[in-house]
Amino acid sequence: MPVEIIVPRLGWSMEEGAFVAWLKQEGERVRAGEPLLSIEGDKAIQEIESIDSGILRIAANGPKPGDTIRVGDVLGHLVSADESAPAPVQARSTKPGTPSPSVEAPPAPEVGPILAPVPVPPARSSLSVPTISPRALRVAAELGVDWTTVAGTGRTGRIRERDIRGASGSKATARASVAPMAPGEKSVVLVTGGCGFIGTWVVRELLGRGLGVVVLDGTSRPTRWQRVIGNGSDPIPLVQGSLLDRELLARVFAEHRVTHVIHLAALLTPACQADPWEGCRVNVLGSVALFEQARALGSRLQGFSYASSVAVFGDEPDHATGAGPSESLPPTFYGAFKKSLELIAAQYWRHFRIASVGVRPQVAYGPEREVGLTAGPSLAARAAARGEAYCIRYTGHVGYDYVEDVARALVRGSLETPPGALVVDLPGERADVDEVIAAIAAAAPGMASKLTVDGPLIPEHAPPVPCCISTLYPDWATTSLAEGIRRTVSFYQNRSL
Repeated sequence: MPVEIIVPRLGWSMEEGAFVAWLKQEGERVRAGEPLLSIEGDKAIQEIESIDSGILRIAANGPKPGDTIRVGDVLGHLVSADESAPAPVQARSTKPGTPSPSVEAPPAPEVGPILAPVPVPPARSSLSVPTISPRALRVAAELGVDWTTVAGTGRTGRIRERDIRGASGSKATARASVAPMAPGEKSVVLVTGGCGFIGTWVVRELLGRGLGVVVLDGTSRPTRWQRVIGNGSDPIPLVQGSLLDRELLARVFAEHRVTHVIHLAALLTPACQADPWEGCRVNVLGSVALFEQARALGSRLQGFSYASSVAVFGDEPDHATGAGPSESLPPTFYGAFKKSLELIAAQYWRHFRIASVGVRPQVAYGPEREVGLTAGPSLAARAAARGEAYCIRYTGHVGYDYVEDVARALVRGSLETPPGALVVDLPGERADVDEVIAAIAAAAPGMASKLTVDGPLIPEHAPPVPCCISTLYPDWATTSLAEGIRRTVSFYQNRSL
């Protein structure tokens, strides 16, 4: 029998909303789970999915874009091939600003029988920054208006398109316009966290490709840039600040004419465990702020990649007892925050079509890795190059990714971003710590007796179903552990000459 398409309640206080558009055509076959129409509620435009299948029959007297619709309104039906929609379909709608019909609406369930809302969370906290409609946000980007300074005239102070257009001539609210990329214009990649270990090698890879680079980091210009990049690091623009400074972030995008993003800025496991609140602010809210700025960039944004981690997975299975991973739940706050970043990226693709590539390295090693428990192999290679003894303070069998591979993956993810919100695993090379010691000894003959291993078993956090980067880039080549260790030892040997 025909199934009614009913306007769902998108929030506890919602009684009516604005019809935006049908996402399927009259007579088109619809599958359960596919986006069917979009509605603007109190907070944002939301796509509504169908939770049943059938052929779409739109009510002849149904709403037009911009019309007001009430919770419980019947907008159409889903029918089988041999059915027709009941006639007439009583779809109640009104033009904006006109009274609603006096017909009493039927009681509306929180989620209608056919439609399930796909929620779009408020982009900004109403406690500190006003909310803005998606259309107004796009217009603000086009006109170069800093919308955070605009007074909204919508419900609960929400900023609407007419507010942005009214403010577009004010010098107090105008900022540099973000124009689409011009033909022949040089790409500029924003690297957040570019002063860190991986960030330094990412910047080096970008400069080697002849691309423009701007770095946003909370620290000053690092000496490792000179050691890894050389004199080419001198002209690199470094903006010191936080992703949570939204005004600064908007200014960086506009003044440096950013076209691509590589997002590395994050607090690591110890800091997140010691202060989960600050870890969440930096790793989660900072990432949302960056995605929001990328969203405001519109068509000028050409690609977006970010560093995730195998820490999003639970501990590896216990092969001795047969026990499996703990539902693949992250065992640390850091892992939970990285998993949140993957989910946030998926939402920005789903609702705003911002494509991204997340890269999950395993143990990243190489020259200039100095911090963290898994810095042991890199520090052991440095010690061997200097003829010094060193003890790696963990044991176990994990995957190792050479830092140049990690940098190359992030750069390709940003420059060659396919549609979707993809997350890929780096294959690395799985090895026991004793094999790492052997590789270092092979690169630095005579040092085997000075290198030791002692410490707890390190969890592997292997992905249950790996999605290797080669599925995205079939020509991907992995640097072997022996070669990566050789390059690391050679780097430090050359510096000691």
